[in-house]
Amino acid sequence: MNAVEEIKMKPFNFGTRNEPIQHLGIGAQTDNSDIQIGIWESGPGLLNLDFQWSETVYILEGRAEVENMVTGDRIEINPGMMLLFEAGSRWQWRIPWRLKKVFTIIDR
Repeated sequence: MNAVEEIKMKPFNFGTRNEPIQHLGIGAQTDNSDIQIGIWESGPGLLNLDFQWSETVYILEGRAEVENMVTGDRIEINPGMMLLFEAGSRWQWRIPWRLKKVFTIIDR
């Protein structure tokens, strides 16, 4: 496991059209990057995410509504919440203002 003392946030996007402005900072990861821990933040907008990995998130700031694009289940996420997005799930994120989260990705 490699760790850094200070997380440096860099511009980031998932490669889809019309994404909100986002930043990403990786705090620690395994040598082959199959486990990553970091911070992600996004400005307002809409994201359709197909999770090809399992991701646990802890919401630090902001809020969003996330909707499972297969089942239609909706969750309003707020600071202090922890959630698990399973590999293979598809979610739409509606971010009205700003959202900041700590994440752990496991891609095995």
